[in-house]
Amino acid sequence: MLQKPGLTEEQHRLIADQLYEAEKTNRPIAKLTETYREINQEDAYLIQKIGLERRLRDGEVLVGRKIGLTSRGMMEMLHCDSPDYGYLLSGGMVLQGEVCDTSSLNIPLLEGEIAFIMGEDIRGPGVTPAMILNATEWVVPCFELCDGRYEDWKVTVVDTISDDAGASKFMLGSTPKRVNEVDLRCIGMVMEKNGRFLGSAAGAEVMGSPVNSVVWLVNKLAEYGDGLRRGDVVLSGAFMKADAAAAGDHYTMQVDGFPPLTFSFK
Repeated sequence: MLQKPGLTEEQHRLIADQLYEAEKTNRPIAKLTETYREINQEDAYLIQKIGLERRLRDGEVLVGRKIGLTSRGMMEMLHCDSPDYGYLLSGGMVLQGEVCDTSSLNIPLLEGEIAFIMGEDIRGPGVTPAMILNATEWVVPCFELCDGRYEDWKVTVVDTISDDAGASKFMLGSTPKRVNEVDLRCIGMVMEKNGRFLGSAAGAEVMGSPVNSVVWLVNKLAEYGDGLRRGDVVLSGAFMKADAAAAGDHYTMQVDGFPPLTFSFK
């Protein structure tokens, strides 16, 4: 059951404008929960939607969703008991071989994930893992570059949801596989940073399997009368802790059965 918003529609629009300006000018703002004591998750998703509408008016195209807070550790850190989601926009896509300019970023964090490419429309409620697998056309490794429009990452889940769940940029691998070719729970990932081992993990770190996070997403979207559409990209959640990135950093991600994927910063 959805919460009753704690803020007014006027406040929602004011906050969405502040976050929009913070992104465009790269001038971060104080976290919302310091200013608006009554703000809750329902407010946050309404603010997020207003921000999306403004970016669509700017000419961007909605290409999918991202799921965050899929690990128990991240949920505990932000004192929440479920993931969150945000929108992926066309302007956030980074092509392989493209170098990401850090001058336009505030507090960039890089994550390694599996992306789902939907082969058909799907809506909740009552969606199951089998239904997600049947609706998925492809899966592929991806990098997600998170960023925040706040002064630091010491925020609450309400702050992150309002800020499009930290969505910024993403890069997809170029060699997708059919979902039945991949063991999503057991698939392994190894990350290197500047030629040194950074970490390793399996798909089970993402809510037991990345497919479970997509199940959560579709059923959550149903609360707002929304769902996924054919061709949507879904970033299913990080396998391991996000890493703070800076100019000059170079990352390599190896996922079982896929070619390596690299992401560089300048």
